[in-house]
Amino acid sequence: MKRRDFLKYAASSFLGAGCNQHLLEENVLELSGLQSPAAQVPINQLRWQAVRRFIKTYPDIRVEPASGGGGGYQELMIRVMEGNPPDIMSFSTAETGLTYTYVEQGHVLDLTQYLNSDSYDTPGKTWLDTIDPLYTEPLTYENRFYAIPQNVISLQLYCNAELYERVGADLNPKTWDHFLDNCARLKGAGIVPITQDGIHWYTSWWFDHLAQRLVGADKVRQAFRDSRRRTQWTETGFLQAAHMVEDLIENGYFIEGFAGLNHIESELLFWQGRAATVFVGSWFTSGRAEIMGEDFQLYAFRFPGVEGGAGNPQDLIGTVNTLSVPTRARHPYLAAEFLRLINSRWFQELMVGQANMISPLSGIPVPGIQQGLGQIIRETETFYSFSFGLEGAHPFLYRQYWNEWNKFMVARELSATQLLENLELIFNNYYNTLEA
Repeated sequence: MKRRDFLKYAASSFLGAGCNQHLLEENVLELSGLQSPAAQVPINQLRWQAVRRFIKTYPDIRVEPASGGGGGYQELMIRVMEGNPPDIMSFSTAETGLTYTYVEQGHVLDLTQYLNSDSYDTPGKTWLDTIDPLYTEPLTYENRFYAIPQNVISLQLYCNAELYERVGADLNPKTWDHFLDNCARLKGAGIVPITQDGIHWYTSWWFDHLAQRLVGADKVRQAFRDSRRRTQWTETGFLQAAHMVEDLIENGYFIEGFAGLNHIESELLFWQGRAATVFVGSWFTSGRAEIMGEDFQLYAFRFPGVEGGAGNPQDLIGTVNTLSVPTRARHPYLAAEFLRLINSRWFQELMVGQANMISPLSGIPVPGIQQGLGQIIRETETFYSFSFGLEGAHPFLYRQYWNEWNKFMVARELSATQLLENLELIFNNYYNTLEA
């Protein structure tokens, strides 16, 4: 569909259906996820740059943060169910299940026709053509598009390259054994191998990745999401993964006292050079230039594979932060036009350059501050969301999952066998109740 045809379609479909009346009476476009202009969060400042560009095209429209709630997921859900949603809803793939629930209930606008129209600023390509196919799966439901990607977050290990090189450690360990050798070299030289958040859900990422490397993504997805329990947590591969994480703790590779650290405290120890490695998302460098300093040698490497494992070591786990339009949005056409602007090369290049975020568009390099990340993205074959979407689909179950994991890894109250037996019992009870 050509842009002129798209505009004609939008005008007839939405303005003719009553949107014009709304424009005359209510000229406010509400965005969930948009904060006050005073909030000095890099992505928020960039969104306001997009707002200023947008209102040059639509000067009669005011763009504002979602009012009366709608900024958080619970508030957003309330507004959607009340039939008074903001014009744009903000999600990540961690909340994909929420998106799907809304779609199934008819609360989310089908954006397929929009995405097949012209891109914002890439001549000769549709909007969809500009999006990297690696990240399109979280945008769809039954082969229709209900969301657009704003930015990508990937999980990888970051190292202080100076400390690694000092002890002869491999900056890009391909296998778990190579990674353990790095840890042993660092510890032997009196350098803390890994800093770690012990309070939040970051702890479970070690297990999620090792399980995927050992048994494969399909079986891990089944363990998380299959109500029929065709894959059980007590299977051998999961037990092996739990023991491998346990070995990190028992070998003293985590920083002493990590149980009491939050993610900010843990990351600061890395920036201060007091630990050589941290396992975190690609948001790690957003707004961190001053903390990092010009001389800090940061290097990112992919979570290593496991020799003999069934999983693909080129798979990547992370999230795609997405934006959707409710079916009852006051200004669906204008909302879609704002989303088109968010997926412009203009905005995406600003986002990469100023916020150090990964773009979902094809052909846009990763942030230069993150050495090694480009290779990770280029070599990725499949991109999976955190916990394979468990957090969004079943948030209560997800909380139980990582609570048990923290009992095992942080509090050290459970053996590996007890952990997995508990998880299987919890998941069985939850899904049985759900199916009843």
